[in-house]
Amino acid sequence: MARKSCFIALLVVWLLIIACAPPSQPVATPSPVQAPLAAAPTSTVSPPTTQDAAWAKVVEAAKKEGLITIYGASQLAGDGGRKTIETFSSKYGIRVDMLLVSGRQAVERIRVESKMKQPIGDIAAIGLNSTTELSQSGLLEAIEKDLPELRNKDAFRVDPLYNPNGEVFNIAFAPSVAVINSKLVTANDEPKSYMDLLDPKWKKNIILVDPRTGAGGGFTWFGTMRYYKLLNDDYFRRFALQEPILWGGSTREELNMIARGEVKISALTQASNAAQLMVEGAPIKSISMTEGSAAFTDPISMVKGAIHPNATKLFINWLLSREGQEVYAKAFGVDSVRKDVPDFVDPRFKPQPPPYKLLPQSYDANEAYTKYHKDGFAESIFGKR
Repeated sequence: MARKSCFIALLVVWLLIIACAPPSQPVATPSPVQAPLAAAPTSTVSPPTTQDAAWAKVVEAAKKEGLITIYGASQLAGDGGRKTIETFSSKYGIRVDMLLVSGRQAVERIRVESKMKQPIGDIAAIGLNSTTELSQSGLLEAIEKDLPELRNKDAFRVDPLYNPNGEVFNIAFAPSVAVINSKLVTANDEPKSYMDLLDPKWKKNIILVDPRTGAGGGFTWFGTMRYYKLLNDDYFRRFALQEPILWGGSTREELNMIARGEVKISALTQASNAAQLMVEGAPIKSISMTEGSAAFTDPISMVKGAIHPNATKLFINWLLSREGQEVYAKAFGVDSVRKDVPDFVDPRFKPQPPPYKLLPQSYDANEAYTKYHKDGFAESIFGKR
């Protein structure tokens, strides 16, 4: 009985201890670690600017105008030009009409239209000398600041702006080369330098676009070599003694004469012109002379008072864009003025030996050429035309 009473007493004490103990705390479960919130992605595209909005209005107005008329357009003629223009027209729904006239004819037409205040041509796509004449006569529009593609000139291999007035733009360039008949001139006899053309064996066997005209390959050769101090007047006097044929016809016929063997060497022509005949199988070869290659420029400009100003700006800007340059360079097989456009020139038709050293036809250089021509040096050594 005493043992039972002792057990009951112990049980009561134990229950009292439990009742007075503080309530047990639940074991906290660790919260899952949360990844930090990702930062909002930063766009690499610049926000729209006032210029972008202004350009959008130009594009809209260009589509409403729906037409461009080009004077000259020699570099846009043929299959290459057709492909280029078709791509532009398909993209924007704008028709492009071309009037194939010489630089002199284009200048006179634009002068008359300006005087009568009845413009027809929107674009002048003619040679540098004729283009410079239009610029100096106040017949071109300065649109450099309106063209978005010119905001980043680092994208270009050569300066896309030809003259300081913001009126003339380079859409392509082509190195100059000497051209030989590959059947009549052996590898050992190939000239490597313009000095080689003074060898008596080439007497009466050289053709050159007449430098007395103030335009074309001969004028450019004289002017470029003299401007860069690579050949001097004494050289040209000695060259004149070789009795070259001074050519006044088309470049294609000049090269055809070489292909037919009527003359062995052209002192200077555009590499792209020679390449076209080489594609057709003509027995000619282009040679890069050690002095360097004049970089012929394909200029394009907007005529002052053009009746389709927005379509004209759109076309010129597109020709300077990566897309336009890729279409143009591929269609013509020429070097692009942009760095981000692939090389489409067939290696077989590049000047040999590579690489060629470019001598740009800058505005200052062309001004010097023109003064040189007006001084009458070519006539002094070749006689009056």
